[in-house]
Amino acid sequence: MSGIPEEYLSDYDFGFNAVDDIPSSNVQIDTQPLTDDVEGINDNVLRIEQKVDALVSSLNSLNAKMMDMDDEFDMIQATTEKEVKDKLVQVEKLIMPLLVNLLKTSDKDYIHWPDREEKVKSQIDRLLAITRGE
Repeated sequence: MSGIPEEYLSDYDFGFNAVDDIPSSNVQIDTQPLTDDVEGINDNVLRIEQKVDALVSSLNSLNAKMMDMDDEFDMIQATTEKEVKDKLVQVEKLIMPLLVNLLKTSDKDYIHWPDREEKVKSQIDRLLAITRGE
């Protein structure tokens, strides 16, 4: 073999032979270790799938609970908004008569309001009962 350096022409055996015909396949391959490995891998995959299924189930359960809580929150919020609107209407009914009466007498420079302490305290009490539940 000309042109190849001598150092590469050694008799090192790489484990193959050149042949003219296809060799017969009398070679037995031991597949048992491979089968054991595959079974072990299948067992691990099955355990992982079971854990993933459990996680998905837990997530679905949590999602359902969150949706229930969201619905409950919406209901509470709607109730609270209605209560606030009702209280505002009650406050309006307490204040508007005073303002309307003051407006009716806007052409007068002075207001004569005898015994107002009892009436003002009564309105204050009614207003606090509405806003603070007292």
